[in-house]
Amino acid sequence: MKVSRRTLLAAPALLAMPRALRAAETGLSPLETFLRIRCSPPETRTFWWYSGQMLARLTGEPARTMVSVIGVSHSQITRRPDGRIGYKLLEAGYYGHPDQRGVEAIADGPIANVLTGAPMTPEHYLSPQAIIFTPELAVLPDLPTLPPGLDYTGRITPPDIKAGRVWMAEELFVKAPPARSAPENGPRIANSLANFEAALDDVTSAAEFVPATMQYTTLNSFRPWMNMGTASGAIMMRLNAVKLPSFDAVPEDLRARILRDHPDFLA
Repeated sequence: MKVSRRTLLAAPALLAMPRALRAAETGLSPLETFLRIRCSPPETRTFWWYSGQMLARLTGEPARTMVSVIGVSHSQITRRPDGRIGYKLLEAGYYGHPDQRGVEAIADGPIANVLTGAPMTPEHYLSPQAIIFTPELAVLPDLPTLPPGLDYTGRITPPDIKAGRVWMAEELFVKAPPARSAPENGPRIANSLANFEAALDDVTSAAEFVPATMQYTTLNSFRPWMNMGTASGAIMMRLNAVKLPSFDAVPEDLRARILRDHPDFLA
């Protein structure tokens, strides 16, 4: 088949057209579409309940399941005069025995490190996060200036719509200086990819709450509590999460554990 010069010149526009048309299907800007899926209206809390596994590998070796993971986060957004969105999150998470699931799997004492066989005591976490979403689909740390040596890149992918479903992702690529307590371990890497998905009908509805799911994966440096020293390798976390309208929708045993450990979690 003979391809004309006009066809070649028009090809980039033709390739871009389907994505532009798909993005327009929500009737919202890409950022507003993302906020509908990821969040709730300003000053309204959004809850995510998640579970999954953390895998670990030494360089040149296959990955093995190190711990199970379970937790809950809640967040709120604030609209700023410049069009940016302030986002604050608090997350309570737990690590557990790798071959168990649920609250009963939580490890409150030493368990075996699958890479070394040595005992390790997982450090459960209560993690705050403050970031900014921009109309240009950038994700920024909510700081006046970046700490010295911090390399932080974040972005939101444009909406991908097919078969009545909407997908968007939040990508973070972070490189921090070595920990002062263990400079020999080198820079700390924390890369993550959160894939969000919701029904197009829910995103375009008038309802305040939009049901959604999230698949979250990471590629990070070993954690200090793993006692890996200067070993070369990485940890990978894979989580499945569901967006909930309230904390009461979280399983009762997990709610009780979080409020026992963190009475001010909802404050």
